[in-house]
Amino acid sequence: MATTLALLRDRAERILADTGNAIWTSDDIDEAIRRALSEYSKARPLQNVSTLSLASDAREVDASTLTGILAVTEIWLPYTAASPEFPPNRRDFEYWPDSTTIYVADGAYQPQSGDVMRVFYLTVQTLKDLDAATATSFPVDDETLIAEGAAGYAATSRAVDLAEQVTLDRLTAQQIRAWGMAQLQRFRAGLKSVAAADGVRRGARVEVAGLDVWDGRWA
Repeated sequence: MATTLALLRDRAERILADTGNAIWTSDDIDEAIRRALSEYSKARPLQNVSTLSLASDAREVDASTLTGILAVTEIWLPYTAASPEFPPNRRDFEYWPDSTTIYVADGAYQPQSGDVMRVFYLTVQTLKDLDAATATSFPVDDETLIAEGAAGYAATSRAVDLAEQVTLDRLTAQQIRAWGMAQLQRFRAGLKSVAAADGVRRGARVEVAGLDVWDGRWA
């Protein structure tokens, strides 16, 4: 059975021992899933290929139509879909994420209006029914890992809320935080394994974020 938001939410709620939503609302769980999926996407981004048509003779190419883009790994320019060039016209380039722009840095070729660029890029993973996604892109084997990460995020967020209530026993908030931290540590250890396995599968690893920077972040 394909993983959906409802199924993953149920998994996270079972890990939290809150299947009746007495503590965490569905919205709380969905936000925790969103955060876990975002982090998972940095370890195992989805590979995509698309084309962009150049509207002018310019080295700066608008890539905003490539939704959810994390990084660009390769470009071919010019590219003919009906009869692909061989070898492909690989170009040196830079990707500017703030403006979602691909800059063609190859001085041997001046991009021309009407050219077609083939773009190989990485995007965030999707979960069916989360944020209007119509399909789930990650392997079913990783469902448990993402659910565990979501449970950790939900717990640490809850600990922050409880800590702000001055009448609450501080030990309760600390216990929830400690449990959530331990859950996130397991999640991030799993992410490193996923990233390593993904690198072996691809034969080369394209870094989109350093996994080590997550180790000190808990909410």
